Amino acid sequence: MIKENNSLAIFYIIAGMTVFSVQDTLVRILSSEVSILLIMFSRSVVGLFILLLFLRIIKIPIIFSSQYPLLTVIRAMLFMFAFLFYYIGLAYLPYAVTTALFFTTPFFITILSRIFLKEKVGIIRLMTIIFGFLGVVIIANPTIDSFNIFMIFPILCALGYSASMIIIKMTSEKDSVYSQTFHVYLATLIFAPLVTYLGSSFEATSGNNEVLNFVFRAWLINSYTQYIMILIIGICVVGGFLLIFNAYRVGKPFVIAPFEYTILLWSIFYGWLIWDESVTLRSWIGITMIVTAGIYLFYRERVNEQEITTDQPLR
Repeated sequence: MIKENNSLAIFYIIAGMTVFSVQDTLVRILSSEVSILLIMFSRSVVGLFILLLFLRIIKIPIIFSSQYPLLTVIRAMLFMFAFLFYYIGLAYLPYAVTTALFFTTPFFITILSRIFLKEKVGIIRLMTIIFGFLGVVIIANPTIDSFNIFMIFPILCALGYSASMIIIKMTSEKDSVYSQTFHVYLATLIFAPLVTYLGSSFEATSGNNEVLNFVFRAWLINSYTQYIMILIIGICVVGGFLLIFNAYRVGKPFVIAPFEYTILLWSIFYGWLIWDESVTLRSWIGITMIVTAGIYLFYRERVNEQEITTDQPLR
């Protein structure tokens, strides 16, 4: 039996969020020149190799098969396309805003848990979710004159990611967390070049659509620096995953989960340091509402002894 250690778990989760913030920052830097699908593909190659090596060293069986093949394919595709949406938002929105909008994930997980898992969701949680989404509205400021269409992408990421988490709840009894990670990497290795090929076949980059040009850019790496950055991104993926997995393995989820929001502090810092971005008062208010609602959901789950949002990490 694993000994519980919440202090160590908190250290793991903060370290994991720090590692993922480095990954996101490097992806944002690279995505101005390198195809985002190439970055995701290369990240999966590196991540798959490191994870295989890690499992070989600690002598854990390497299992690629799944007891739920159809659900596994759906989940892996949802995960890949969800983070494709996230990186589109990251390229065109302030760093902190993109990260904050992703944290609508607990709201979607709660809603989808009610729909697909028949989990009980009381009026207090529903009001909390509404409060959190009001924070999204405040950030997005959806008026005809000022609405930024790119605000939709990190929210779509949160929805797709939440759906993949619901599937994990349904498949984790028979598929290990390592197997499920392999499935995501393998899906990216298959679908990233396939999507790029389809985009090229239909000449998706021939027009002036920013998103299409961003997604279907030619696969080119122009310098050794970019190779090194992609290697670091792959290392960060596995390192962050192992840190977060161990955090939830040794600590109580309701204690650990709120510390995932520390990545917001990193996004604010890197946005200011590298891109000279500042967070507006309006965005601060919206971010505070989203974080407050998310943390309160974790608290309510502890009170009701349920685990709808906190039994899986948000990354």
